[in-house]
Amino acid sequence: LSNSPGGVNFETAPFKLTRELLEVMDSDAEGTGSELFDYFKVLCIQGFLAARKHADRIICLVEMMSNSGAPCFKQGAPRVLASMRKRFAPGRPEEACVELVLQLISDSLDAWRTRQYDYYQRVLNGIL
Repeated sequence: LSNSPGGVNFETAPFKLTRELLEVMDSDAEGTGSELFDYFKVLCIQGFLAARKHADRIICLVEMMSNSGAPCFKQGAPRVLASMRKRFAPGRPEEACVELVLQLISDSLDAWRTRQYDYYQRVLNGIL
């Protein structure tokens, strides 16, 4: 689903993976390997593959909320649900899904736009 505060879609990273979180995992902004960061990757892969097995149920639950008026459905339920279904990579073999998750992690590593948005939030709203 897609929804940004104030309707401004500034962040483009697949998910938030900041320097601070990488440091906690004994890594750095480039994603240098460490035992904890490698374990994080394994857990992300396992989580995606587990969720993917239940994609139809998850999408059904989201579909039940499509008439709720929630802002994440402003593009229209069919479009939102199709986009969500695509995120589960249906039809892709498991090996390709592993590569997909690793790419999502790589694309999220200390993303510049995420850092800029966090700075904006901190300065404007006092949010860390």
